Amino acid sequence: MNIAQKAAESIKKAKTIIIFHHVAPDGDGLGSSLALKEMISQLDSVNKLDAVITGKIPDTYKFLPGIEYLKKSNESSLHQSYDLAIALDCACKDRLGDAEELFNNARNTLNIDHHISDDGFADIDWIEPKASATGEILFKLIEPLGVKLTQNIAIDLYTAILTDTGGFKFENTKPETFKICAELLAAGADPVNIYNECYESKPLAMVKLHARTIDNAIFLENNEIVYTKITRRLLEEINASDDHIDGITEALRQIDSVKIALVFKETTRGTTKVSFRSNGINVCEIASFFGGGGHKLASGCLLEKNIEDTVNDVITTVRKQVIKARVH
Repeated sequence: MNIAQKAAESIKKAKTIIIFHHVAPDGDGLGSSLALKEMISQLDSVNKLDAVITGKIPDTYKFLPGIEYLKKSNESSLHQSYDLAIALDCACKDRLGDAEELFNNARNTLNIDHHISDDGFADIDWIEPKASATGEILFKLIEPLGVKLTQNIAIDLYTAILTDTGGFKFENTKPETFKICAELLAAGADPVNIYNECYESKPLAMVKLHARTIDNAIFLENNEIVYTKITRRLLEEINASDDHIDGITEALRQIDSVKIALVFKETTRGTTKVSFRSNGINVCEIASFFGGGGHKLASGCLLEKNIEDTVNDVITTVRKQVIKARVH
């Protein structure tokens, strides 16, 4: 029995199932959760099925089919314990946020992910670091589950793959990725509409935030390092929200001289979230050093420090890595 069959069997045996994705949800986390929920809803064996979101739904992804059925972890309609809890696109249990207790309370757990830093925290761990997205892995679950690839599932999975490959431009994009996407298009996913929703429909506050933070960016080491800071004060001044930050790190990474781009974001608790993007240097190693993780060229971490102290600590380490990379 391969891992896809094993995961499918665990789902088929469960009467009550709850689905989670990571905090600060992105297209892969949301698309994967919604697609899996619709897959499982086709099974007669399941009589209670919920999908949970931690935080607000980003404006970008409000078009996704089924998004209105996501629940907060404190909703009274949720059970205290489920037969099976499924974590998607989540490298560690900490990334479940305030939904972690619900995950821990389940009688059985399943973890499906593509992060290289995933620490294997469930009863069944289906981890494929070479997959372009968790949505790509979930496509392989359709056949062993014996469910139909509906248009809604196709839209959700295509969105997951599109966004986690950066519009098919990251190195995790492979021939298998396009083969899967071809089947998703055949099932009714509209690539033009999905691309427009994800990349061509930005609120004014988001554009203003990107302009301000890029203009304020600081360059180091012959412009090989670039970083910018986003404080709560700046967000309030522009009337922007946390999900409007998406894409800033990637925009900075596209500068031709840059090896590592970083965004430091002050959280509402006064801690600091750091996003890394790289052109070749393994930033997952840096993020892991600070308790985070992710992928080789795209990672993140959360430090229990104010933004200025975090910048000092992280940039010191990043400079060492860039200098080391020059030598090699």
